[in-house]
Amino acid sequence: MSDPRFIQKGFDNCLAHLVEECGEVLAAAGKTQRWGPWSVNPLLKPSDPLYLETNVIWLERELDDLDGAIKRLREAITDGDRM
Repeated sequence: MSDPRFIQKGFDNCLAHLVEECGEVLAAAGKTQRWGPWSVNPLLKPSDPLYLETNVIWLERELDDLDGAIKRLREAITDGDRM
């Protein structure tokens, strides 16, 4: 989930955030397809907070972030926010 301290307002920023999140969903979907939904990243160390996160959990997390980016962009469009 995006940290609210770093969310920028305005249509252009919301659109940029949407594009970024789409890329992250594509990365997670690609790894999930390539290595399987229950595979984990073997390069992560036990001290990493994402250690043993499966690809399908990663994909879900990225989809949640994308949902948030879509929501913010829709709000910017509705509000007519051009900044």
